[in-house]
Amino acid sequence: MRNDNMTQAKIKQPTRDAELLERAVETFCKTTGLELRLEQLEFMTPQGQRVDGIVRLTGAAIEKQFAVEVKRQLNLHNLGLAAEQAARLPLPGLLVADYVNPNIAERLKQMNVFFLDTVGNAYLNVPPFFIFTIGRKPPPKADYERPTRAFGQTGLKVIFALLCRQDLANAPYRTIAATANVALGTVGWVLYDLKKQGHLVKIGRGDRRLAQKQRLLDRWVAAYPEQLRPKLAIGRYVAPNQKWWEQVHIEQFQGYWGGEVAAARLTGYLKPELATVYIRDTPGRFLAANRLRTDPEGNVEVLKAFWDKSCDWTNPEIVHPVLVYADLLATGDTRNIETARRIYDEQIAGFVREA
Repeated sequence: MRNDNMTQAKIKQPTRDAELLERAVETFCKTTGLELRLEQLEFMTPQGQRVDGIVRLTGAAIEKQFAVEVKRQLNLHNLGLAAEQAARLPLPGLLVADYVNPNIAERLKQMNVFFLDTVGNAYLNVPPFFIFTIGRKPPPKADYERPTRAFGQTGLKVIFALLCRQDLANAPYRTIAATANVALGTVGWVLYDLKKQGHLVKIGRGDRRLAQKQRLLDRWVAAYPEQLRPKLAIGRYVAPNQKWWEQVHIEQFQGYWGGEVAAARLTGYLKPELATVYIRDTPGRFLAANRLRTDPEGNVEVLKAFWDKSCDWTNPEIVHPVLVYADLLATGDTRNIETARRIYDEQIAGFVREA
């Protein structure tokens, strides 16, 4: 049976994600004795959303479809994004990974995010079935795909600028380089990579525009905490009290709120436990004025602002919502993931929608 809302183009040959999905489904059936049938491989919905597959669970008077999100690697850095992507799917979501370790499995269960992997670890809670299997060993010599240069440290700066200012896609290379704060030579190979991957297309008389923007955003959010964010860290500090940030005029220090504080200001929904500050100025003045002391376990993190001011958000006190979204999902914290979903719906969904 095919869901009426999901028309798709057939794929010429199985991709690596499709092969991983097929292995996971086969292993699940062998280890549980249940019938899980793969009905469709990856396709785009009429709304432009990419779905990696549709599976159907059958048995004991139950018949239920799931939309699949494939993650070859699932770790603490991309756990929040994976949970958010699963929640965004047009049917109940199912994460499928090469391997899910016990720590990640417990976190997913707490968030009630269903998953399978290729070695038989799984969580499904679909009455009358409850399946939670963890501790099966990872596959030997997993062949993980390395990110292309576009999703390395420097390339991520260019992509961030393109996401914040989509008019840049058709700008001269020199303008893109200045806006992204990268060398001019960087722009050419980043745009080349984006073209190869379908994220940059030519229209009309050679004009360029972004394409598959939702997928581009997801790939940026997944790579940011591992490839770029660690390079921006200035330090971790402890504040004199939990609400210290409420009285701070961050713009006086050429700074911006990111993460939980920015989310609280955007939504009024979250009570921040960790304050994230992106700063252009040297941090000494900011630290002294707010009586912040160095502490590797502190509740304040300070990072370098890596973008040109032309990429600033309409609220000058907070970073662009794309960065707020990435900061929140990188924590893997349930309350932050819920807030990230709200920010996505209210601030981001509109400008990543395909024209």
